[in-house]
Amino acid sequence: MTGVLPIHPGTKAPGSARALAAALLVLASLAARAAGAAPGVLILHSNQRPTPAQVVIEDTLRTVVPQGFKAPVQIFSEYLDDEWASLETYGAAEAEFLAEKYRRRDIRVIVADALPALQFTAKFRDRMFPGLPVVHIAVARDRLEGLALPRNVVGNTENQDPTPTLQLALRLHPGATRLVVIRGASERDRLWDARVRAAIEHLGNGLEVEYLNGLPTAEVLRRVGALSPGALVFTPGYFSDGAGEVSTPRQSVERIARASTVPVYGTFDTLLGTGIVGGYMTRYEDQAKEAGAIVVRLLNGAAATEIAPESVVRVPMFDWHQLRRWGIDERLLPADAIVTFREPTLWDRYWPEISAGVAILLFQAGLIAVLLVERRSRRRMATALEESEKRMSLAARAARLSMWIWDVARDKIWATTYPRQRADMPNELPATFEDVLEMAHPADREDLDQAVRKALATGEELDIEYRVELSGGDLRWIAARGRTEPGNGQRMLGVAVDITERKLAELRAAEDRAALRHMSRVSMLGQLSASIAHQLNQPLAAILGNAEAARKMLARERVDLAELREICDDIVADDNRAAEVIRRLGALYRRGDMKMEPLDLNELIRETLDLLRAELLIRHVAPRTDLALALPMIDGGRVQLQQVLLNLVLNAADAVSGIVIEKRSLAIRTEAAGAAVRLFVVDNGSGIVEGDLGHVFDAFWSTKDGGMGIGLAICKSIVAAHYGNITVANNAEGGATFCISLPAGLHA
Repeated sequence: MTGVLPIHPGTKAPGSARALAAALLVLASLAARAAGAAPGVLILHSNQRPTPAQVVIEDTLRTVVPQGFKAPVQIFSEYLDDEWASLETYGAAEAEFLAEKYRRRDIRVIVADALPALQFTAKFRDRMFPGLPVVHIAVARDRLEGLALPRNVVGNTENQDPTPTLQLALRLHPGATRLVVIRGASERDRLWDARVRAAIEHLGNGLEVEYLNGLPTAEVLRRVGALSPGALVFTPGYFSDGAGEVSTPRQSVERIARASTVPVYGTFDTLLGTGIVGGYMTRYEDQAKEAGAIVVRLLNGAAATEIAPESVVRVPMFDWHQLRRWGIDERLLPADAIVTFREPTLWDRYWPEISAGVAILLFQAGLIAVLLVERRSRRRMATALEESEKRMSLAARAARLSMWIWDVARDKIWATTYPRQRADMPNELPATFEDVLEMAHPADREDLDQAVRKALATGEELDIEYRVELSGGDLRWIAARGRTEPGNGQRMLGVAVDITERKLAELRAAEDRAALRHMSRVSMLGQLSASIAHQLNQPLAAILGNAEAARKMLARERVDLAELREICDDIVADDNRAAEVIRRLGALYRRGDMKMEPLDLNELIRETLDLLRAELLIRHVAPRTDLALALPMIDGGRVQLQQVLLNLVLNAADAVSGIVIEKRSLAIRTEAAGAAVRLFVVDNGSGIVEGDLGHVFDAFWSTKDGGMGIGLAICKSIVAAHYGNITVANNAEGGATFCISLPAGLHA
């Protein structure tokens, strides 16, 4: 392939020559790509090699880019030697040299390290690699803002404002009265003047400031070596001193810090370890990682215009040795401060050996202590165990409690003597499970056997109550609790308690509640005596009238048999009506257990309202009904649920008694709600005081004069026995609503 035309330094190539060179470069790049060569990245460093910053940046890029690109990539680097070789003078020749050098390489991205490299690339990129994307790194934000850049240039910037570092230094040294600022003589060094002066003006605390700018290094070292306490030194380092000596910022800062009699602060993380205390720094490794991520995106085909520029965050960083040298308390450092070069403590260095030694000593001491107290502990343990067994036996006897252990594999049950005495079990030990089943009541044996087998099979807790028959014919109730031993399904542990007294008390309580409900019904029917008399008087009067009419007809010579037959039919019908009233009353008066049967709640409501018709007429209350069609059946006790309805309707009639007759309202409504049936009794009376709503269903609580306060309590117990619930709430427009919710029956 034909090479580019040579261009001598200081001369300008003709336009046709530059165009031909660019075309040849493009053709060479295309040829490299066609040949399958790995894409290339060219890093242009501003300075001469080696500087610590350049080493960190290049090493990081050479790691990050191949990892992110996940394919082979060639990374090249060049040094522009900006410290002593003016790019204004040699830039064109350098560009031609690089274009020719990398003509056969597939360069895809240029990385410009620091401001001079970016300026060089911005000016000569199209002469070297036309239109190639450029990623800049380690460029100060304030220098980038005034720089005219071509297209396809992107990257990150660093904040080199020294204000945070100076503020932090003054906070760590509250007695400081003087600040010495040192910079070099090169053009890049002079960029710090504006930054430092703006920072000092921002401090505004009357601090005495001395500038050592562009002096020979020997003079700088003499000056800082003569500083008295109360002074601080700030320097970013320099590339060239006043005598023309070229160095790196790290080398210059190292000499300054070694000679200084006061603390020195800087701005670059590569200066840590030279003797400076620290400062706010933008780490070069972080900058290189972000720049590497941008390079990877460009290699993958992203356009530079699609990538937003980044600004790497600064962090406070310090040298642990210098903190100790100048007596700075680490507690004064910012919470996010990074302290480098911290020397490990004795524990950090030798913690395995120290830990092992301490462990051996502790083990020996513990072993000796165990040996010394073992005999004494055994004696105490034996005494305590004997006393514990006595107390446990005493407590078990007092609580009528028995503890038992069942070896399932051998079918042997060991138990304390109490249940044996109560259940007339033989005193010989141990018993078998068949012995236990034999002593159980015949009606409970199957349930006991199934419960025990299930607990053995599933590991769940055994919890059952059963009866045992004594030799005299008496029955005792036993509650057994137990479960298999963890990790051993063939061994069950548990307790047994004689609960006969509790069961008898429960039966007596149930009988008392039934008697109370019966007394409540009888009392309620006493209140309805006028209504009941009215309902009986109607059919009886009709029977009497029809009988007298029949007698008169029989006195006639010619008897109309058809009419007489109708009179007899009326007498039979009226007699059946009276008998039905008496039957219903008899059911309400009758005392006995609740009989569960399928019920139509709507039919029960109509029957109850028919019974109450005369009573409600006397009270001038006209009930309204809104009964849901096709309401599911419920399982319940007819008499008990009718008692609830009677109580709620009469209470609602009492609630509206103080209202003008024309405005009295009593409504009964039913509805189906999923798997439940609901009944509402609504009145427009005075309602219930808000503070009393929680006590409405309490026993012996009433707001009526002379009321016993058991009606609603009985209603609640009846509804609960039907596995339902009853609630009450005040209506917004006045009055109250009682709601009963009952589960739909199996016959629904």
